[in-house]
Amino acid sequence: MFADNWKISLRQVRRLLILDIFGLSSLMLPGILSSLTGADGVFCLILGAAGGWAFLWLIRKNLQNAQGDYYHYMKDTAGQIAGDAFMVFYYLYFVTLCGFALYQAATLVLTWLLPEGSYFWVSILLLLLAAYGTVRGIEGRARVYEIIFWFLGIPLLVMLFLALREVRTDYWAPLMYSKSGDFLQGTLACWVFLLPLTALLFLKPFCQKPEGLAGCGKCALIEVSVLNLAIYLVLLGVFGRNTLGVLKRPVITLMSMINLPGGFFTRQDVIMTSVWFLALFALMHTGAFQSTLVLKELFHESGNRYSMWISLILAFIISMGFFGNTFLMEVYEIYQKWIVLPGLTGILLILLLTYRIRRRTAREKEGEENEQ
Repeated sequence: MFADNWKISLRQVRRLLILDIFGLSSLMLPGILSSLTGADGVFCLILGAAGGWAFLWLIRKNLQNAQGDYYHYMKDTAGQIAGDAFMVFYYLYFVTLCGFALYQAATLVLTWLLPEGSYFWVSILLLLLAAYGTVRGIEGRARVYEIIFWFLGIPLLVMLFLALREVRTDYWAPLMYSKSGDFLQGTLACWVFLLPLTALLFLKPFCQKPEGLAGCGKCALIEVSVLNLAIYLVLLGVFGRNTLGVLKRPVITLMSMINLPGGFFTRQDVIMTSVWFLALFALMHTGAFQSTLVLKELFHESGNRYSMWISLILAFIISMGFFGNTFLMEVYEIYQKWIVLPGLTGILLILLLTYRIRRRTAREKEGEENEQ
């Protein structure tokens, strides 16, 4: 599963990142931003993308410093104890992300596709699919999602184009009207939805040209940010701030309202629901794959089956927690904004500064030895 001879291209990496970021952000951000900031959500998206750009800069610098994989770079730079502590933090991030994405994907299926279905069995089926994909390895995963990328992208762009005729531009006002606290919350929310870019740190052993990973991240960041900006403007122009803020999944609601020319297909909402279902499944699969990889390194496991099943079981428990206790959504939001975001950024800063200090100290010692 994690064999070094399985290498994926930079194009495949970029498309995986786009799917990971786009699915959840396009479903949830419009409602969050409209309720907090209204039309000012446009500026939140732009500033959130700027934060993501700074985060990618830290990723790029650390990848340049890493001679091997990221785990050994952390241990060599910060020490064994700190390296393991950082890995535990990454594991908690990825496994909770997997559980949250599983919850979103399962509820999406039950709401739009199988209203009489069982959450338990839908979740089990999705986890088994994720287990199969993880066992197949990252190369098979990249090839499948490369096909899905076009299946998702073309219908989405067509439907957005058709929705333009329903847009009322007067709903895009007023601007610069939201409170500073709400504006900060909206900006942080946009930044949080870009954190799946963290997966780049662990893809170096699996990529054909690892020196281009940060560049792939930048391309994915720009493409998703532009797409989310377009979706937000369309949704705001169609529904207005008040309605958009209360809709659970406004982008899918919009897709169900659009009438295709000729009226030859009246249930296009089913196809569009599958677009977001596949994107959410891709994110869930990323969480499962990365958490398995991290736990495998922590346990120094020769295989990966135990790490995979532990991660999937924990993700299932987390998902059931979200389903049975809605207040956990608020807890997860706080965890993402005030623990994960500063934590992931802080780890990268600590590693970068520690590496430079150690390198400078080594050069000074070498200079002293040469003088003697």
